[in-house]
Amino acid sequence: MYELVCNLGRENLVLDLGAGAGSFNYGATKARVLALDVGYPLRCQSDADRNIGVSQAIPVESGSVDVVISNHTLEHFENLNAALLEIDRILKPGGHLWAAVPDGSTLDDHLYRYLFAGGGHVNRFTLQSLIETVESQTHLRAAKYKKLYSGFVYLNPPAPEKVVYYPYPARLLDRVPPRVLEFLLRWFNYLVRMADGILGTSFSHYGWGIVFRHSGETGNPARTEVERIPRLSADTNVCFACGSGHQESTLLPVLKTFLFFKFYNCPCCGKKNLFSRALE
Repeated sequence: MYELVCNLGRENLVLDLGAGAGSFNYGATKARVLALDVGYPLRCQSDADRNIGVSQAIPVESGSVDVVISNHTLEHFENLNAALLEIDRILKPGGHLWAAVPDGSTLDDHLYRYLFAGGGHVNRFTLQSLIETVESQTHLRAAKYKKLYSGFVYLNPPAPEKVVYYPYPARLLDRVPPRVLEFLLRWFNYLVRMADGILGTSFSHYGWGIVFRHSGETGNPARTEVERIPRLSADTNVCFACGSGHQESTLLPVLKTFLFFKFYNCPCCGKKNLFSRALE
């Protein structure tokens, strides 16, 4: 995602679609950032123009956006096809869409939907179905992708002002002492990765992040053959507290050892995490 925005200039425009508090660090790009959502939390990044709006009617001129960031949002769009048509309309030829979505068949997605009564997830994807859906509706073509791993961050101790809105199963998280819950979550993240490495399971798998490029062609360009899409290396280590994924090479110099286990402090939030080797 950051590769798409970090080299843009002040003349470029990035749309953070379904922005919330901010889907990425806006300070990482010199481009103008336009955030769009149906509402915003009290605390959100200030380095963006915030607008209230919906994905099927984006208030942006056609062919004016260089990059659209849709980070964990496509699964929430009730009118997905209309949203994709709008993304196609506003992107410049050669522009890019970053789309990160959950795999609808994983432990992570099933657990989230159970605890939060669906949690607003109205669309389920496989890698194949997502690419086919996007490409059938737009002039966007898949350029590369990476597998994403979960930090199970929704299992963290809930904020008091939010827990009152949680459905019943998720309210049980508030009954566990915060330090105990963080301890359990830290080890849960580690153990599911160990199980995946030893047993070949996919308990720690979240979904995919896919880069689509606007072809700029008229008519219907040829569909992408999924097996030929380049696959980027995955970030296996994901912080349980903030959800940031980290490349193994960046963590090796800062690892600490206790008995048989290796730890690292998350470069983004400082929380201590158990380190696991790459699973791919």
